[in-house]
Amino acid sequence: MMPLDGPRPRPTLAGLLLSVGLACGGDPGEPADTETEASGTAETLASSSDVTTDDPTGASMPDSGGDDPASGGVDTVGPMPLPPYCGDGQLDPGEDCDDGNLVDHDGCSNACTIPICGDEILQDGEQCDDGNDDYTDSCTDCRFAYCGDGYVRGSEDCDDGNSNDGDACVDCNHAACGDGFVHVGVEECDGAVPDGLGCADYGFMSGMLSCTGCQIDTSQCCDMGMMC
Repeated sequence: MMPLDGPRPRPTLAGLLLSVGLACGGDPGEPADTETEASGTAETLASSSDVTTDDPTGASMPDSGGDDPASGGVDTVGPMPLPPYCGDGQLDPGEDCDDGNLVDHDGCSNACTIPICGDEILQDGEQCDDGNDDYTDSCTDCRFAYCGDGYVRGSEDCDDGNSNDGDACVDCNHAACGDGFVHVGVEECDGAVPDGLGCADYGFMSGMLSCTGCQIDTSQCCDMGMMC
């Protein structure tokens, strides 16, 4: 028997594990499963941290899972609405119209303005649109220039805007003897005696009228007793 005041034996690892097993209610005949116990302890700690998260100040913070009570748990942040613009189909300040399409030749241009002749946008019903007020070029009042439109251009001597061949302007040229048209008030004929006119109309008995210098020539008409 060892003396009571002698050195005590040092505890072994097996002895320590056995003591822990007995303290936890385990069977002293079975070794303690330390790995299973550690896992259970970690799960318990993790489940307790699902509700709140402590910030550095020690205050309890709500779970950042995106559940906002005010929005019913739905993220309400979305794309910002566009500012008003020409083509949005809404009549905004500064716009004459807004039909919401990209058709430039209908009743509303792509600039949201009412189309007019001279806006350089070829609209339905226009032959041309050069965007200027020059009446001597090839486009006038959104129509192709032509003789008779009332505007003198290019090789035209005149353009009175009408189709009267008896006035001073014929086919955009100044009336002249020999042009084939009788200039009313100036010429009596032009190249030929007008149909239905004869010597009797000038007081002669017979004969033949002629046209000389765009005037009626009665030199070949005869009176009674005259040889024709």
